[in-house]
Amino acid sequence: MQIDKHQFLARVTQVFARKPVLRVDVLLVGDFRFPGGTSTSIVSDVKALHGAGYRVGLLAYASNLFDGRRSFHPGIRALAEDGLACLVPPGQPVEAELCCLHHPAVFEHLPALPLEISCPRFVMIVHHPPIDAYGNEQYNLLRSMRITEAQFGHVVWAPVGPKVRGAFKKVALAPALTQSDWVNTIDADGFRKSRPRLKGQLPVLGRHSRPGVEKWPDSETEFKNAYPEAEQLRVRLMGWGNQLDEIVEERPQNWDVLPFGAMPVEDFLAGLDYFSYFHSEVWAEAFGRSILEAMAAGLVCFLPEHFEPLFRHAAVYCEPIEVLDKVLGFENNPKAYTKQSERAVEFVKSHFGPDKSVARVAAMIGPPNRLPQATAARKAGVLYLTSNGVGMGHITRCLATARRLSDQCDPVIVTMSKAFGVAETQGFKVEYLPFFRSIGIEYSDWNQKLSAELDMVLRFHRPNVLVLDGNVPYDPLLRVLPDFPQMWSVWQRRPLWPADVGEEFLQHASRFDTVLEPGELAAPVDRGPTVGRRVEARQVPSIRYLDQSEILDRKAARALIGLDPDRPAFVLQLGSGNNFDMQGVLKKICSIGDPALQARPIQLVFARWRITQKAPELPAFVKTLDAFPISKLLNAFDGAIALAGYNTFHENIAAALPTLFTANQHPEQDEQWLRADYAAQCGLALSARSYDAVQFERALRRLLDPKTRETLRLNCNRAKLENGAQQAANLISTLAMTRKPSGVAFHAV
Repeated sequence: MQIDKHQFLARVTQVFARKPVLRVDVLLVGDFRFPGGTSTSIVSDVKALHGAGYRVGLLAYASNLFDGRRSFHPGIRALAEDGLACLVPPGQPVEAELCCLHHPAVFEHLPALPLEISCPRFVMIVHHPPIDAYGNEQYNLLRSMRITEAQFGHVVWAPVGPKVRGAFKKVALAPALTQSDWVNTIDADGFRKSRPRLKGQLPVLGRHSRPGVEKWPDSETEFKNAYPEAEQLRVRLMGWGNQLDEIVEERPQNWDVLPFGAMPVEDFLAGLDYFSYFHSEVWAEAFGRSILEAMAAGLVCFLPEHFEPLFRHAAVYCEPIEVLDKVLGFENNPKAYTKQSERAVEFVKSHFGPDKSVARVAAMIGPPNRLPQATAARKAGVLYLTSNGVGMGHITRCLATARRLSDQCDPVIVTMSKAFGVAETQGFKVEYLPFFRSIGIEYSDWNQKLSAELDMVLRFHRPNVLVLDGNVPYDPLLRVLPDFPQMWSVWQRRPLWPADVGEEFLQHASRFDTVLEPGELAAPVDRGPTVGRRVEARQVPSIRYLDQSEILDRKAARALIGLDPDRPAFVLQLGSGNNFDMQGVLKKICSIGDPALQARPIQLVFARWRITQKAPELPAFVKTLDAFPISKLLNAFDGAIALAGYNTFHENIAAALPTLFTANQHPEQDEQWLRADYAAQCGLALSARSYDAVQFERALRRLLDPKTRETLRLNCNRAKLENGAQQAANLISTLAMTRKPSGVAFHAV
């Protein structure tokens, strides 16, 4: 269907002219990807404000502190999922009584599109001092001041603690500050207060923090003083990283270390008796959120003297070398320990409780009107663009993440695959852009046609994120991307490319905001060019369409297919056959699986690919299965003979379906034979070359052996493949809901 250009533009104008306003009481604006205290303090504030009856909005504003590979902090994401706050999608006008801008470093650039905020009061929550302990600039204070003034008018700045407030006295040009600090708040009742200790059990001292070297002691000696190498106690540290191993070359035997975020903070603190927090001399700690959490958990905290103005009698102040003696002193005086623990909890409740979040907002805008939580009128657009492919891997991976996007995202699938009908049946909006081979035109002519089509598609849908799933970033796409500076671009590319193919395509990775790489079970044997480029990619576990909980049980799946419930059944997953002649493989399978030749006949089911151009010739005893997704029915089968394409490979192993893998070795394919052989070497599957009749028959007869299948099933269950589809969807949702930075330089004057 041809669309007149003027009609098209008129329709776009009409659609985007209608912009209902979202109304909230308090709007929080910031980069919600911070991993530590900035995000957790926002979570605490929102919970308190929501509990008091305020309507809260969250507007995500991307900073240059993080690249496009980081997702929202899980606590922030949970606020929206649980209905405690409304995430404001880009392009959604919003009105608020109070707007809190979180962290000056976030506002060092303009957004690519206007924020469309209407509000009479703006407060900058200063989570970090403008200079460190040596006077080094921590962010461009003047630029942040000028940008926020340009966007919002008058903004008053609220330090989170005395250390931040004091730092502003040392800068030449400081903004107007609030009279009181905007301190972190916490619900102390959410923390367990005691760790039952058996008689003779050693006390445990520890801390948690992100692994930046500035957050920890400067030398090995200071480390071992603050976290003593002593037989009288255990030390447990969460937030360890390789850079800390460079400071502490040999960890003491009484230490247990965990990576950052290895477990919930509340659970980690519940396993400690003491909390010791000492950091680099260079670092100027703005507040100390982790200290506040430790006090809320009733731990006795050892801190440097400079924290005393903030935490006063709730902590014990000392030098690192004094920590061990302090611990032993409390161990010899249980009453003193109990008194200090109770003192810390009471201080947190009285000075940093949730009521403080509510009181400071009420003082500015009055009490809440207790109206229902607001919801955004529009959704963030996500446009998936998939290449052609001879299988269905590209479109299936896109559907796997599209179905898991935030409810506030609106996905559309634009595909070159003839399997576009699959997306329609799954309830997605779909547009089909034929590949040049499908319509019989020259590649150069198709390129020109694709440029015009992509430009029109993007202008019509105006997505916030474009996700390309394919190995080739087409020239027409690369040409149009700069015309949409407000749109995030993601290249989703699977690994295991042939060793000598594709390096020229990888040079275009920098043209995308993010490279997303689905995990590969056979990664240890990957020899393709993406191996050396993994550092540039956000890596997630292998992406699968379904989670294991969504797969039908054996009885239900067999009933749906129409299989005899008592006879073994095997599924043949041999792809589309569009660039691989499967007839020889099928003939061999059918000759061995012919029911007339078996004492206990097996059942053979041929899985038909939706894009198959020429259906193979099948004996009458072979049942044809035309279903999507086939993975939903895998429990119906006792085994499979399959091509080791990305999706089938990971789905079958995750489902613990004993499989004989072979490979499509067409030059345009990934190295499927490597996948197949690696799985066989690890005892997860059988492997055989389709062209080696003897090898293939031997492997097939092994698959028919129940003992072999049981061994493979047990090994696959032990592998416990994680599905990375939700992680990938979280990243895409984060980008879709986040305002992209402008590429235009801002010169503060």
